Amino acid sequence: MSAFHEQSKPNGSAGNGALKMSQDRTPGTGVDSPDASHADITAAFSTSLEEHGCRLDRDPDYLSQYNLDAVVTRISRIHAHVNLGIRIHTGTDDLDTQTVFLDTSRRGVVHKAIYIELHPNTVFTGAIPVAISACMAFLFDRRYSHFKSIGLRIFEDCTFHYFDVEENVRRLRRDTQHMGHRIGQELAGHIIAYFTDKGFGFIEAEKDQKFFFHIANVVDDELRAQLPTYQPGELIPALFKYGGSDGKKYPKAIDVLLDAEYDDDDDYDDDEEDDAEELY
Repeated sequence: MSAFHEQSKPNGSAGNGALKMSQDRTPGTGVDSPDASHADITAAFSTSLEEHGCRLDRDPDYLSQYNLDAVVTRISRIHAHVNLGIRIHTGTDDLDTQTVFLDTSRRGVVHKAIYIELHPNTVFTGAIPVAISACMAFLFDRRYSHFKSIGLRIFEDCTFHYFDVEENVRRLRRDTQHMGHRIGQELAGHIIAYFTDKGFGFIEAEKDQKFFFHIANVVDDELRAQLPTYQPGELIPALFKYGGSDGKKYPKAIDVLLDAEYDDDDDYDDDEEDDAEELY
């Protein structure tokens, strides 16, 4: 399935047909806000699909029963059969949601189905047109003609890649059994090392469990601003979610944020940071 590993970098403004998000919306009340709800995002995505000539099945009972956010049944000026189920999720590696999605696609409820993962902050910075472009590629690119379902992960810089949902669900189930933690479980610990030039570091939780994290997995603006000035030996209390092991020696920490009890007087053994870089 080499097609799943091809990373694409589409232009976030697709020519004259690019979507334009409203610029006069009151902060915090709509899709122009980083606090936009799933309903806001789904509504904005559905509206944009229709602006691009897509006809949607709007039966709420049908969508609710199969846990879909939209079903595209026709595209204006394209004389080809279209039946694409879409599920949008604002987060990464949600085992329960992906399992339900996979079950829907296997039952043949829709001809093809796409599971879209995006960060709420990207909704007003280009994620929607990127997602629509990727949906069209999944429908009409012959490399994906034999795939009934696919995952789409959109990053904060609006690049994306496709992934195999079935394979990902298997991995998440394996990882759920690793270290006794379930995917998405909230944990607490201390950042014990961070390497500014490489953009990654380590968090130590209870029982001396160490977790790898990358700056891309930090969701706290205050912590993002603080990490570049990290000093060896510094301890930074952090909250995070268990993100699985991905087959690596140390499991991954995701959705990392600064613990409200942060105290910059904490310190750590400098020698341990020298060793930490060798961990991963």
